[in-house]
Amino acid sequence: MGSCFSMPNLHEQQKATISQTTPLLHDWDSFVKAPPTELDAELKELIYRLLNQLDSGSWRPTVDNPEQSHHPSDAAVRAYESQLRSGLSAILGYGPISRKQSWSDALEFARAVIQEPQDTVERSKASWARSCSVIYRELMTRFGQEVRSMAQQGCTQLVNDHYLGERLSVSHVDKKASFQQTFLKSKPGLAYHPPDSFLAIAAYQCGILPCSLVASAWLSPEEALKYSALCHLSICDDYWIFTGKETEVRVRLVAQAIGATFDFGDLAVSTLLDSTALQGIGSSNDVSIQSAMAWRSLSGAATPYNCHTLANGTLEEGLVGPQIIMAIHDIFDWRSDLAAGNPENGFSVAYGLGVADPFHAYLEALLLLATSHARSGVYAIATLTMIAFIGSRYLAYKYLEVDVELPGPCPRCIELLRAVTEETGFDWAPRSPPKSFEEGDQVRQWCQLWADRYEHGNDLIQEGLSWFQSLVATGKIRIFDALVKIPEIDKAVGWV
Repeated sequence: MGSCFSMPNLHEQQKATISQTTPLLHDWDSFVKAPPTELDAELKELIYRLLNQLDSGSWRPTVDNPEQSHHPSDAAVRAYESQLRSGLSAILGYGPISRKQSWSDALEFARAVIQEPQDTVERSKASWARSCSVIYRELMTRFGQEVRSMAQQGCTQLVNDHYLGERLSVSHVDKKASFQQTFLKSKPGLAYHPPDSFLAIAAYQCGILPCSLVASAWLSPEEALKYSALCHLSICDDYWIFTGKETEVRVRLVAQAIGATFDFGDLAVSTLLDSTALQGIGSSNDVSIQSAMAWRSLSGAATPYNCHTLANGTLEEGLVGPQIIMAIHDIFDWRSDLAAGNPENGFSVAYGLGVADPFHAYLEALLLLATSHARSGVYAIATLTMIAFIGSRYLAYKYLEVDVELPGPCPRCIELLRAVTEETGFDWAPRSPPKSFEEGDQVRQWCQLWADRYEHGNDLIQEGLSWFQSLVATGKIRIFDALVKIPEIDKAVGWV
Protein backbone atom coordinates (compact mmCIF):
# COMPACT_ATOMS: atom_id res chain seq x y z
CA MET A 1 0.00 0.00 0.00
CA GLY A 2 1.20 3.49 -0.84
CA SER A 3 4.53 2.44 -2.33
CA CYS A 4 6.58 5.08 -4.15
CA PHE A 5 8.70 5.05 -7.26
CA SER A 6 11.93 6.90 -7.84
CA MET A 7 11.62 10.15 -9.75
CA PRO A 8 12.32 9.46 -13.45
CA ASN A 9 14.95 11.45 -15.29
CA LEU A 10 12.73 14.22 -16.58
CA HIS A 11 15.45 15.55 -18.86
CA GLU A 12 15.52 12.24 -20.74
CA GLN A 13 11.76 11.75 -20.64
CA GLN A 14 10.91 15.09 -22.24
CA LYS A 15 12.06 14.24 -25.76
CA ALA A 16 10.13 10.98 -25.74
CA THR A 17 6.86 12.47 -24.49
CA ILE A 18 6.56 15.54 -26.64
CA SER A 19 6.19 13.52 -29.81
CA GLN A 20 3.29 11.53 -28.32
CA THR A 21 0.91 14.40 -27.81
CA THR A 22 -1.46 16.16 -30.17
CA PRO A 23 0.06 19.36 -31.58
CA LEU A 24 -1.37 22.49 -30.00
CA LEU A 25 -3.22 24.41 -32.68
CA HIS A 26 -2.44 27.96 -31.62
CA ASP A 27 -0.84 30.82 -33.45
CA TRP A 28 1.73 31.75 -30.84
CA ASP A 29 2.57 35.01 -32.61
CA SER A 30 -0.93 36.25 -31.77
CA PHE A 31 -0.49 35.66 -28.06
CA VAL A 32 -0.08 38.54 -25.67
CA LYS A 33 3.47 39.77 -25.30
CA ALA A 34 4.54 39.72 -21.68
CA PRO A 35 5.19 43.05 -20.00
CA PRO A 36 8.75 43.82 -18.97
CA THR A 37 9.75 41.82 -15.93
CA GLU A 38 12.84 43.66 -14.76
CA LEU A 39 12.99 43.81 -10.99
CA ASP A 40 12.89 47.22 -9.37
CA ALA A 41 15.39 48.27 -6.71
CA GLU A 42 12.98 47.61 -3.84
CA LEU A 43 12.38 44.02 -4.93
CA LYS A 44 16.08 43.39 -5.40
CA GLU A 45 16.72 44.70 -1.90
CA LEU A 46 14.05 42.35 -0.53
CA ILE A 47 15.55 39.34 -2.31
CA TYR A 48 19.04 40.12 -1.02
CA ARG A 49 17.60 40.42 2.49
CA LEU A 50 15.99 36.99 2.14
CA LEU A 51 19.30 35.54 0.97
CA ASN A 52 21.00 37.07 4.01
CA GLN A 53 18.38 35.47 6.25
CA LEU A 54 19.21 32.11 4.69
CA ASP A 55 22.90 32.66 5.35
CA SER A 56 22.32 33.58 8.99
CA GLY A 57 19.52 31.10 9.70
CA SER A 58 17.33 33.91 11.00
CA TRP A 59 14.46 32.89 8.69
CA ARG A 60 13.58 29.91 10.86
CA PRO A 61 10.39 30.17 12.94
CA THR A 62 10.96 30.33 16.67
CA VAL A 63 10.80 27.01 18.52
CA ASP A 64 8.23 28.36 20.98
CA ASN A 65 5.64 28.76 18.22
CA PRO A 66 2.53 27.14 19.81
CA GLU A 67 1.50 25.79 16.41
CA GLN A 68 4.87 23.98 16.04
CA SER A 69 4.75 20.88 18.24
CA HIS A 70 7.87 19.25 16.82
CA HIS A 71 11.21 20.04 15.23
CA PRO A 72 11.36 19.81 11.44
CA SER A 73 13.78 17.20 10.14
CA ASP A 74 17.21 18.32 8.98
CA ALA A 75 16.37 16.97 5.52
CA ALA A 76 13.26 19.16 5.28
CA VAL A 77 15.17 22.25 6.40
CA ARG A 78 17.97 21.59 3.91
CA ALA A 79 15.49 21.01 1.08
CA TYR A 80 13.67 24.26 1.78
CA GLU A 81 16.84 26.33 2.12
CA SER A 82 18.29 24.85 -1.07
CA GLN A 83 15.15 25.51 -3.12
CA LEU A 84 14.71 29.02 -1.77
CA ARG A 85 18.35 29.96 -2.34
CA SER A 86 18.38 28.58 -5.90
CA GLY A 87 15.11 30.29 -6.73
CA LEU A 88 16.02 33.68 -5.29
CA SER A 89 19.35 33.65 -7.14
CA ALA A 90 17.68 32.67 -10.41
CA ILE A 91 15.09 35.44 -10.10
CA LEU A 92 17.99 37.88 -9.74
CA GLY A 93 19.54 36.39 -12.89
CA TYR A 94 22.31 34.35 -11.27
CA GLY A 95 23.04 30.64 -11.17
CA PRO A 96 23.26 27.82 -13.75
CA ILE A 97 20.23 28.90 -15.77
CA SER A 98 19.64 26.99 -19.01
CA ARG A 99 19.54 28.90 -22.29
CA LYS A 100 16.45 26.96 -23.36
CA GLN A 101 13.37 29.01 -24.17
CA SER A 102 11.33 27.19 -21.52
CA TRP A 103 13.67 28.27 -18.73
CA SER A 104 13.62 31.88 -19.88
CA ASP A 105 9.83 31.70 -20.04
CA ALA A 106 9.64 30.26 -16.53
CA LEU A 107 11.71 33.08 -15.06
CA GLU A 108 9.73 35.71 -16.93
CA PHE A 109 6.50 34.19 -15.61
CA ALA A 110 7.90 34.03 -12.08
CA ARG A 111 8.88 37.69 -12.07
CA ALA A 112 5.46 38.63 -13.43
CA VAL A 113 3.71 36.71 -10.65
CA ILE A 114 5.84 38.46 -8.04
CA GLN A 115 5.24 41.95 -9.40
CA GLU A 116 1.75 41.69 -10.86
CA PRO A 117 -0.21 38.64 -9.68
CA GLN A 118 -3.47 38.12 -11.57
CA ASP A 119 -6.02 35.49 -12.58
CA THR A 120 -6.96 36.69 -16.06
CA VAL A 121 -7.41 35.55 -19.65
CA GLU A 122 -4.47 37.80 -20.54
CA ARG A 123 -2.25 35.77 -18.22
CA SER A 124 -3.28 32.55 -19.99
CA LYS A 125 -2.31 34.10 -23.35
CA ALA A 126 1.12 35.32 -22.27
CA SER A 127 3.97 34.39 -24.61
CA TRP A 128 5.48 31.97 -22.06
CA ALA A 129 2.48 29.66 -22.54
CA ARG A 130 4.37 28.30 -25.58
CA SER A 131 6.48 26.27 -23.13
CA CYS A 132 3.64 24.60 -21.20
CA SER A 133 3.55 20.83 -20.71
CA VAL A 134 2.29 18.05 -22.96
CA ILE A 135 -0.55 17.44 -20.48
CA TYR A 136 -1.63 21.06 -20.92
CA ARG A 137 -1.42 20.76 -24.69
CA GLU A 138 -3.60 17.68 -24.77
CA LEU A 139 -6.21 19.05 -22.38
CA MET A 140 -6.47 22.23 -24.47
CA THR A 141 -7.75 20.07 -27.34
CA ARG A 142 -10.58 18.70 -25.18
CA PHE A 143 -12.51 21.83 -24.18
CA GLY A 144 -13.14 25.37 -25.35
CA GLN A 145 -15.22 28.48 -24.77
CA GLU A 146 -18.46 26.53 -25.21
CA VAL A 147 -18.00 24.51 -22.04
CA ARG A 148 -17.10 27.64 -20.08
CA SER A 149 -20.26 29.30 -21.37
CA MET A 150 -22.29 26.25 -20.41
CA ALA A 151 -20.93 26.50 -16.88
CA GLN A 152 -22.11 30.11 -16.69
CA GLN A 153 -25.50 29.14 -18.06
CA GLY A 154 -25.83 26.24 -15.64
CA CYS A 155 -24.81 28.37 -12.66
CA THR A 156 -27.39 31.05 -13.45
CA GLN A 157 -30.11 28.62 -14.50
CA LEU A 158 -29.86 26.47 -11.38
CA VAL A 159 -30.26 29.47 -9.09
CA ASN A 160 -33.23 30.68 -11.13
CA ASP A 161 -34.86 27.25 -11.29
CA HIS A 162 -34.47 26.25 -7.65
CA TYR A 163 -33.73 29.39 -5.60
CA LEU A 164 -35.94 32.08 -7.20
CA GLY A 165 -32.86 33.78 -8.60
CA GLU A 166 -31.46 34.47 -5.11
CA ARG A 167 -28.01 32.90 -5.12
CA LEU A 168 -27.41 33.56 -1.41
CA SER A 169 -30.39 31.28 -0.77
CA VAL A 170 -28.19 28.34 -1.77
CA SER A 171 -27.10 26.88 1.56
CA HIS A 172 -23.35 27.34 1.59
CA VAL A 173 -20.17 27.92 3.57
CA ASP A 174 -18.78 31.47 3.48
CA LYS A 175 -15.17 30.67 2.60
CA LYS A 176 -13.79 34.07 3.60
CA ALA A 177 -15.37 34.03 7.05
CA SER A 178 -14.40 30.39 7.58
CA PHE A 179 -10.79 31.09 6.69
CA GLN A 180 -10.58 34.14 8.92
CA GLN A 181 -12.07 32.24 11.86
CA THR A 182 -9.70 29.26 11.73
CA PHE A 183 -6.53 29.87 9.70
CA LEU A 184 -4.43 30.78 12.76
CA LYS A 185 -5.00 27.21 14.00
CA SER A 186 -3.93 25.52 10.78
CA LYS A 187 -0.57 24.10 11.99
CA PRO A 188 1.47 25.05 8.88
CA GLY A 189 4.76 23.48 7.84
CA LEU A 190 8.09 25.21 8.33
CA ALA A 191 8.17 26.89 4.91
CA TYR A 192 4.81 28.61 5.35
CA HIS A 193 5.43 31.57 7.60
CA PRO A 194 4.50 33.86 9.17
CA PRO A 195 1.52 31.93 10.59
CA ASP A 196 -0.75 34.98 10.29
CA SER A 197 -0.18 35.33 6.53
CA PHE A 198 -3.25 34.57 4.41
CA LEU A 199 -1.05 33.74 1.44
CA ALA A 200 1.33 31.46 3.33
CA ILE A 201 -1.49 29.47 4.93
CA ALA A 202 -3.43 29.24 1.66
CA ALA A 203 -0.31 27.98 -0.12
CA TYR A 204 0.13 25.39 2.62
CA GLN A 205 -3.44 24.13 2.92
CA CYS A 206 -4.66 24.49 -0.67
CA GLY A 207 -1.30 24.04 -2.40
CA ILE A 208 1.56 22.02 -1.02
CA LEU A 209 -0.51 19.62 1.11
CA PRO A 210 -2.88 18.28 -1.56
CA CYS A 211 -0.34 18.49 -4.37
CA SER A 212 2.43 16.69 -2.50
CA LEU A 213 0.14 13.96 -1.22
CA VAL A 214 -1.14 13.27 -4.74
CA ALA A 215 2.44 13.31 -6.05
CA SER A 216 3.42 10.79 -3.36
CA ALA A 217 1.57 8.18 -5.42
CA TRP A 218 4.76 8.06 -7.52
CA LEU A 219 7.46 9.88 -5.58
CA SER A 220 9.11 9.45 -2.21
CA PRO A 221 7.80 11.83 0.48
CA GLU A 222 10.81 14.13 0.19
CA GLU A 223 10.65 14.22 -3.60
CA ALA A 224 6.87 14.78 -3.56
CA LEU A 225 7.14 17.78 -1.26
CA LYS A 226 10.05 19.30 -3.14
CA TYR A 227 8.34 18.85 -6.52
CA SER A 228 4.99 20.19 -5.38
CA ALA A 229 6.40 23.62 -4.60
CA LEU A 230 5.60 24.17 -8.29
CA CYS A 231 2.03 24.90 -7.17
CA HIS A 232 3.01 28.22 -5.59
CA LEU A 233 2.71 30.32 -8.75
CA SER A 234 -0.90 29.34 -9.36
CA ILE A 235 -1.75 29.99 -5.69
CA CYS A 236 -0.23 33.48 -5.88
CA ASP A 237 -2.19 34.29 -9.04
CA ASP A 238 -5.44 32.64 -7.93
CA TYR A 239 -5.49 34.39 -4.53
CA TRP A 240 -4.10 37.73 -5.67
CA ILE A 241 -7.22 39.78 -4.88
CA PHE A 242 -6.87 39.33 -1.12
CA THR A 243 -3.12 38.65 -0.84
CA GLY A 244 -1.72 41.14 -3.36
CA LYS A 245 0.12 43.17 -0.72
CA GLU A 246 1.98 40.18 0.76
CA THR A 247 5.03 40.76 -1.41
CA GLU A 248 7.64 39.10 0.79
CA VAL A 249 5.64 35.91 1.21
CA ARG A 250 4.94 35.83 -2.52
CA VAL A 251 8.65 36.25 -3.34
CA ARG A 252 9.52 33.31 -1.09
CA LEU A 253 6.80 31.10 -2.55
CA VAL A 254 7.71 31.89 -6.15
CA ALA A 255 11.41 31.41 -5.44
CA GLN A 256 10.76 28.02 -3.89
CA ALA A 257 8.83 27.00 -7.01
CA ILE A 258 11.71 28.06 -9.25
CA GLY A 259 14.02 26.11 -6.94
CA ALA A 260 11.93 23.02 -7.62
CA THR A 261 12.64 23.34 -11.34
CA PHE A 262 16.36 23.16 -10.57
CA ASP A 263 15.72 19.95 -8.64
CA PHE A 264 13.65 18.24 -11.33
CA GLY A 265 14.62 19.68 -14.69
CA ASP A 266 12.97 20.48 -17.99
CA LEU A 267 9.57 18.85 -17.58
CA ALA A 268 9.19 20.47 -14.18
CA VAL A 269 9.74 23.80 -15.92
CA SER A 270 6.95 23.00 -18.38
CA THR A 271 4.52 21.91 -15.68
CA LEU A 272 5.32 25.02 -13.65
CA LEU A 273 4.33 27.10 -16.66
CA ASP A 274 0.94 25.34 -16.78
CA SER A 275 0.02 27.63 -13.88
CA THR A 276 -0.40 30.46 -16.38
CA ALA A 277 -3.51 28.72 -17.79
CA LEU A 278 -6.03 29.34 -14.99
CA GLN A 279 -8.24 31.17 -17.50
CA GLY A 280 -7.05 29.27 -20.56
CA ILE A 281 -9.47 28.61 -23.43
CA GLY A 282 -8.97 25.47 -25.48
CA SER A 283 -9.83 24.66 -29.08
CA SER A 284 -12.64 22.07 -28.78
CA ASN A 285 -16.34 22.70 -29.35
CA ASP A 286 -17.35 19.68 -27.27
CA VAL A 287 -19.69 20.34 -24.35
CA SER A 288 -19.98 17.35 -22.05
CA ILE A 289 -19.08 16.14 -18.59
CA GLN A 290 -15.78 14.96 -20.05
CA SER A 291 -14.95 18.36 -21.53
CA ALA A 292 -15.92 19.97 -18.21
CA MET A 293 -13.41 17.77 -16.39
CA ALA A 294 -10.69 18.67 -18.90
CA TRP A 295 -11.42 22.39 -18.46
CA ARG A 296 -11.43 22.24 -14.70
CA SER A 297 -8.15 20.33 -14.48
CA LEU A 298 -6.45 23.20 -16.30
CA SER A 299 -8.28 26.03 -14.55
CA GLY A 300 -7.44 24.41 -11.23
CA ALA A 301 -3.71 24.10 -12.06
CA ALA A 302 -3.79 20.35 -11.38
CA THR A 303 -1.74 19.24 -14.38
CA PRO A 304 1.69 18.68 -12.74
CA TYR A 305 0.43 15.85 -10.53
CA ASN A 306 0.12 12.93 -12.90
CA CYS A 307 1.63 9.53 -13.67
CA HIS A 308 2.81 10.54 -17.14
CA THR A 309 5.14 13.25 -15.90
CA LEU A 310 6.13 11.57 -12.64
CA ALA A 311 6.24 7.89 -13.60
CA ASN A 312 5.79 5.70 -16.64
CA GLY A 313 2.11 6.25 -17.40
CA THR A 314 0.82 6.89 -20.88
CA LEU A 315 -0.37 10.33 -21.86
CA GLU A 316 -3.99 9.22 -21.50
CA GLU A 317 -3.31 7.80 -18.03
CA GLY A 318 -1.61 11.06 -17.12
CA LEU A 319 -4.86 12.95 -17.70
CA VAL A 320 -6.71 10.95 -15.03
CA GLY A 321 -5.22 12.43 -11.86
CA PRO A 322 -5.60 16.13 -12.75
CA GLN A 323 -9.22 15.65 -13.79
CA ILE A 324 -10.18 13.77 -10.63
CA ILE A 325 -8.37 16.27 -8.40
CA MET A 326 -10.64 19.04 -9.62
CA ALA A 327 -13.79 16.91 -9.87
CA ILE A 328 -13.49 16.08 -6.16
CA HIS A 329 -12.70 19.71 -5.38
CA ASP A 330 -15.84 20.76 -7.23
CA ILE A 331 -18.05 18.40 -5.21
CA PHE A 332 -17.26 20.20 -1.99
CA ASP A 333 -17.21 23.68 -3.54
CA TRP A 334 -20.38 23.61 -5.65
CA ARG A 335 -22.73 25.22 -3.13
CA SER A 336 -20.28 28.00 -2.29
CA ASP A 337 -19.59 28.62 -5.97
CA LEU A 338 -23.29 28.97 -6.74
CA ALA A 339 -23.83 31.31 -3.80
CA ALA A 340 -20.94 33.47 -5.00
CA GLY A 341 -22.12 33.45 -8.62
CA ASN A 342 -18.91 31.68 -9.63
CA PRO A 343 -19.42 29.47 -12.70
CA GLU A 344 -16.03 27.74 -12.45
CA ASN A 345 -17.36 24.35 -11.40
CA GLY A 346 -17.87 21.22 -13.47
CA PHE A 347 -21.15 20.35 -11.78
CA SER A 348 -22.66 23.56 -13.16
CA VAL A 349 -21.81 22.32 -16.65
CA ALA A 350 -23.70 19.10 -15.94
CA TYR A 351 -26.73 21.10 -14.82
CA GLY A 352 -26.56 23.38 -17.85
CA LEU A 353 -26.54 20.33 -20.10
CA GLY A 354 -29.93 19.34 -18.72
CA VAL A 355 -28.72 16.09 -17.16
CA ALA A 356 -31.58 14.71 -15.06
CA ASP A 357 -29.42 14.14 -11.97
CA PRO A 358 -26.30 16.26 -12.58
CA PHE A 359 -24.63 15.65 -9.23
CA HIS A 360 -24.88 11.88 -9.45
CA ALA A 361 -23.90 11.86 -13.14
CA TYR A 362 -20.72 13.82 -12.44
CA LEU A 363 -19.88 11.73 -9.38
CA GLU A 364 -20.29 8.46 -11.26
CA ALA A 365 -18.28 9.81 -14.20
CA LEU A 366 -15.33 10.72 -11.99
CA LEU A 367 -15.40 7.31 -10.28
CA LEU A 368 -15.55 5.58 -13.64
CA LEU A 369 -12.58 7.65 -14.78
CA ALA A 370 -10.73 6.61 -11.63
CA THR A 371 -11.04 2.95 -12.61
CA SER A 372 -8.93 3.66 -15.71
CA HIS A 373 -5.94 4.41 -13.46
CA ALA A 374 -6.78 3.50 -9.90
CA ARG A 375 -3.65 4.89 -8.26
CA SER A 376 -4.21 8.34 -9.75
CA GLY A 377 -7.86 8.21 -8.76
CA VAL A 378 -7.45 7.06 -5.18
CA TYR A 379 -4.72 9.54 -4.24
CA ALA A 380 -6.70 12.42 -5.76
CA ILE A 381 -9.97 11.37 -4.10
CA ALA A 382 -8.40 10.88 -0.68
CA THR A 383 -6.34 14.05 -0.66
CA LEU A 384 -8.97 16.49 -1.87
CA THR A 385 -11.57 15.02 0.48
CA MET A 386 -9.22 15.45 3.42
CA ILE A 387 -8.45 19.08 2.54
CA ALA A 388 -12.16 19.88 2.18
CA PHE A 389 -12.77 18.94 5.81
CA ILE A 390 -9.63 20.23 7.55
CA GLY A 391 -8.75 23.24 5.37
CA SER A 392 -9.75 26.63 6.75
CA ARG A 393 -11.10 27.81 3.40
CA TYR A 394 -13.68 25.04 2.94
CA LEU A 395 -14.79 23.63 6.32
CA ALA A 396 -17.00 21.03 4.65
CA TYR A 397 -17.86 19.59 8.06
CA LYS A 398 -20.40 22.39 8.48
CA TYR A 399 -22.65 20.62 5.98
CA LEU A 400 -22.66 17.47 8.10
CA GLU A 401 -24.22 19.41 10.98
CA VAL A 402 -27.56 19.75 9.17
CA ASP A 403 -30.30 17.16 9.50
CA VAL A 404 -32.14 16.55 6.24
CA GLU A 405 -33.48 13.58 4.32
CA LEU A 406 -31.16 12.64 1.44
CA PRO A 407 -31.42 10.32 -1.55
CA GLY A 408 -30.10 6.83 -0.80
CA PRO A 409 -26.58 5.67 -1.69
CA CYS A 410 -25.81 4.53 -5.24
CA PRO A 411 -24.74 0.85 -5.44
CA ARG A 412 -22.83 1.51 -8.67
CA CYS A 413 -20.78 4.33 -7.11
CA ILE A 414 -20.01 2.15 -4.10
CA GLU A 415 -18.91 -0.65 -6.42
CA LEU A 416 -16.60 1.63 -8.41
CA LEU A 417 -15.06 3.18 -5.30
CA ARG A 418 -14.52 -0.20 -3.67
CA ALA A 419 -12.85 -1.48 -6.85
CA VAL A 420 -10.24 1.30 -7.02
CA THR A 421 -9.65 1.03 -3.27
CA GLU A 422 -8.89 -2.68 -3.49
CA GLU A 423 -6.78 -2.31 -6.63
CA THR A 424 -4.44 0.14 -4.89
CA GLY A 425 -4.11 -1.93 -1.71
CA PHE A 426 -5.82 0.49 0.63
CA ASP A 427 -8.54 -0.61 3.04
CA TRP A 428 -12.28 -0.42 2.58
CA ALA A 429 -12.82 1.22 5.96
CA PRO A 430 -15.58 3.85 5.79
CA ARG A 431 -15.19 6.40 8.56
CA SER A 432 -17.27 9.52 9.11
CA PRO A 433 -15.41 12.77 8.36
CA PRO A 434 -14.90 15.22 11.23
CA LYS A 435 -18.00 17.13 12.24
CA SER A 436 -16.14 20.08 13.79
CA PHE A 437 -12.87 21.94 13.37
CA GLU A 438 -11.53 20.39 16.56
CA GLU A 439 -12.21 16.86 15.34
CA GLY A 440 -9.76 17.48 12.50
CA ASP A 441 -6.85 18.41 14.77
CA GLN A 442 -5.20 14.99 14.67
CA VAL A 443 -5.18 15.01 10.88
CA ARG A 444 -3.82 18.57 10.81
CA GLN A 445 -1.03 17.36 13.09
CA TRP A 446 -0.26 14.53 10.66
CA CYS A 447 -0.19 17.07 7.83
CA GLN A 448 2.38 19.16 9.68
CA LEU A 449 4.50 16.07 10.30
CA TRP A 450 4.16 15.17 6.63
CA ALA A 451 5.39 18.61 5.55
CA ASP A 452 8.20 18.88 8.11
CA ARG A 453 9.30 15.29 8.72
CA TYR A 454 7.97 13.30 5.73
CA GLU A 455 5.80 11.18 8.03
CA HIS A 456 2.19 9.89 7.95
CA GLY A 457 1.72 10.01 4.18
CA ASN A 458 -0.09 6.66 3.99
CA ASP A 459 -2.13 7.50 7.09
CA LEU A 460 -3.37 10.69 5.43
CA ILE A 461 -4.33 8.94 2.19
CA GLN A 462 -6.20 6.19 4.04
CA GLU A 463 -7.96 8.71 6.27
CA GLY A 464 -9.17 10.89 3.42
CA LEU A 465 -10.19 7.82 1.43
CA SER A 466 -12.13 6.44 4.40
CA TRP A 467 -14.01 9.72 4.73
CA PHE A 468 -15.01 9.62 1.07
CA GLN A 469 -15.97 5.95 1.37
CA SER A 470 -18.29 6.87 4.23
CA LEU A 471 -19.88 9.73 2.30
CA VAL A 472 -20.58 7.51 -0.72
CA ALA A 473 -21.59 4.37 1.19
CA THR A 474 -24.08 6.21 3.40
CA GLY A 475 -25.36 8.54 0.69
CA LYS A 476 -24.24 11.51 2.80
CA ILE A 477 -22.30 12.73 -0.25
CA ARG A 478 -25.64 14.13 -1.43
CA ILE A 479 -25.47 16.88 1.20
CA PHE A 480 -23.17 18.65 -1.29
CA ASP A 481 -25.73 18.38 -4.12
CA ALA A 482 -27.05 21.90 -4.68
CA LEU A 483 -30.40 20.53 -5.85
CA VAL A 484 -31.00 19.15 -2.35
CA LYS A 485 -32.49 21.85 -0.13
CA ILE A 486 -30.81 22.02 3.28
CA PRO A 487 -31.01 24.53 6.16
CA GLU A 488 -29.00 27.74 5.94
CA ILE A 489 -25.37 27.54 7.07
CA ASP A 490 -23.82 30.96 6.37
CA LYS A 491 -25.59 34.15 5.26
CA ALA A 492 -22.84 36.01 3.41
CA VAL A 493 -20.30 35.05 0.78
CA GLY A 494 -16.82 36.53 0.71
CA TRP A 495 -14.51 34.70 -1.68
CA VAL A 496 -15.17 32.60 -4.75
